[in-house]
Amino acid sequence: MAGTVKLTLSIRADVVKRARSRLAMEGRRLSNMVEEFLSLYGEAPFLDGLCTSLVSEADSTRAPKLRQVGPEGPGPRKSSWR
Repeated sequence: MAGTVKLTLSIRADVVKRARSRLAMEGRRLSNMVEEFLSLYGEAPFLDGLCTSLVSEADSTRAPKLRQVGPEGPGPRKSSWR
């Protein structure tokens, strides 16, 4: 088992209060959540690569065709109920 490290963070008080409240309902502590986040953050490059790999392997014939939308939006909608 790895040792622990004492960590000092500067986080807005309202963010910590909300997090602690929610974690208390789940029976967890703030330090557990931070540790879990840091573990997941360390695996982010692996997960990004996995997602990119899955998207590139997707069958393009089954994927819906998306239309280009410019900065002005998709344009006027055509109503079928008139």
